[in-house]
Amino acid sequence: MIGACLVAGLSLLTLGAGTDSTVTATDTALTANVQLPPGPEVVPAVNHPFRAGESLKFSVQYGPIHAGSAYLEVAQSQEVGGHPTLLLQARAESNGFFSAFYKVRNRIQSYWDPDGGFTRRYVENRREGGFRAKDQIEFDYDKLEARYQDGRSYPIPPHVQDALSSFYFARMQSLPLGGSFVFDYHASRKSQPLEVRVLGRERVETPAGKFNCVAIEPKLKAGGIFKNKGQLVIWITEDERRMPVLMRSKVTIGSISVVLQEYKAGT
Repeated sequence: MIGACLVAGLSLLTLGAGTDSTVTATDTALTANVQLPPGPEVVPAVNHPFRAGESLKFSVQYGPIHAGSAYLEVAQSQEVGGHPTLLLQARAESNGFFSAFYKVRNRIQSYWDPDGGFTRRYVENRREGGFRAKDQIEFDYDKLEARYQDGRSYPIPPHVQDALSSFYFARMQSLPLGGSFVFDYHASRKSQPLEVRVLGRERVETPAGKFNCVAIEPKLKAGGIFKNKGQLVIWITEDERRMPVLMRSKVTIGSISVVLQEYKAGT
């Protein structure tokens, strides 16, 4: 169970990777303090909410239990296919106590084209107890296909996000309070639209500070790589950083929270 909550914790950092079509309505227990304005309102888009050097550390909580830590990091990367990219990385690690009987060391990476605003390469490396898995996807926009490590290819639209870059791409978008926005997403050998609902505002307190936030909820018709079947709500700051400070999920194994502990802004 602890290993499952850590996997879910990492999937919370991967926008849309853990949502499931069976969840049709927002659980009010997750969003009890989220408020909508009296009339239509849109929080404007942000061109550069994240930059190389950004580092976010989170605590993964399964109910009252601290199960491990998760990290979101942005770094400069090498060229991919002759194109400069940013390396977006998410990591999850079980703490010392739980690693003794169920060790989790998960890492996913997205090589993201900051000029085009889409993914060029996706890499995952998972260790969950005795289970290990690796995969890599190359996104070829000349052929409009995603090529997997086993040699198989699948069609993609002209500009697409992967299971990690989708989270960063969502941070850039205009946020219609009470509405939603949609973009193209590829995971688990499928390309499809990802809808993100904008639920409203809430002031959130974490160990890293107090933040005025907008709550968003991804809605995907099929689960992504981690298949955390449940509802996911993410609170991002309502400023030029659009920084995630809190993520909550109601899943079959209970309630999971990912809470910001400390952060470093990029330059």
